[in-house]
Amino acid sequence: MMSFWKTIMGTLIVVSGALKFAMPAMAHGKEVKVYPDRPITLVVGFPPGGMVDILGRNVAQAMAEELGQPVIVENRPGATGTVGALAVARAAPDGYTVYLSSSAVMLYLAAQNEPTLDFAEALAPVGKIAVAPGVLIVGNHVKASTLAELILLAKDRPEGLNMVSPGVNSLGHVFGEAFQEAVGVKLHHIPHQGDAPALADILGARADLMITAVPSALALIGSNRVKVIAVLTPHRVSLLPGIPSIKELGYPTLESSDWSAIFTPAGTPDHVISRLNRSINKVLADAKVRKQLTRLGYVVQPQNNTPENLEKLVTQECRRWKRTLH
Repeated sequence: MMSFWKTIMGTLIVVSGALKFAMPAMAHGKEVKVYPDRPITLVVGFPPGGMVDILGRNVAQAMAEELGQPVIVENRPGATGTVGALAVARAAPDGYTVYLSSSAVMLYLAAQNEPTLDFAEALAPVGKIAVAPGVLIVGNHVKASTLAELILLAKDRPEGLNMVSPGVNSLGHVFGEAFQEAVGVKLHHIPHQGDAPALADILGARADLMITAVPSALALIGSNRVKVIAVLTPHRVSLLPGIPSIKELGYPTLESSDWSAIFTPAGTPDHVISRLNRSINKVLADAKVRKQLTRLGYVVQPQNNTPENLEKLVTQECRRWKRTLH
């Protein structure tokens, strides 16, 4: 008889465990769904094929494997990433629509007297992905291979060398203006709609120089179709070890980089943000992913990659650009 009840109790314990496993988690009497339980949309505010889009697709694939759900990239280009940021800010704050931002978005918004979006208020930080170091390039038709030669050439051209950028108030434009002031030369600014047409003008000898990011120009640099004058970083870049940093050349105020990070709509639950942040950090810790992003020209810095640290960075960037542009 005793063995019978032991058998029954053992069965009940097993069944109870199975039922507990099958039942949704409960917190304070409310059902808490496991996140994620359906596909996630990663909105990229730039066109397909651009450096932010390529970064997004690499990260989306790796995060999908880690999260166990598809991460679908959706391009919403326009206004230097602001169109995509607005779309995500208006989405449900449930973690199923997230935004891959470039720091250029903050610069663009800071340049407006009446910004279309308060980035820090509308979007919640999740985690930083990578940094794209800035680089100063010139066309092969330009008779200069060093910064000193470029400055002399520019001073000999009263009409100014032609400088292209991805658009008004882009990083390339703002740092191009800062470059003119720092080295004492005059440049003629020609804005474009994106990196690709601006680089095409360099290749076609219709423009002379451009400040861009390493991932955007890496293929052209590797094929010797443009010349690199300097990397706009405190130290040399591993992919371009023979190129001096702007700090080495005596202009530390011209340091420039474009970082990318993931954000969710404000009001997204903490446990969702925490899960996405863990996924980002696991992906960036993978040697294979790091190697791929490095090969594309990015610098990966996963240390202390928390939502809190990203929030501090956003605050600093917003203040910096407002001081610079107003």
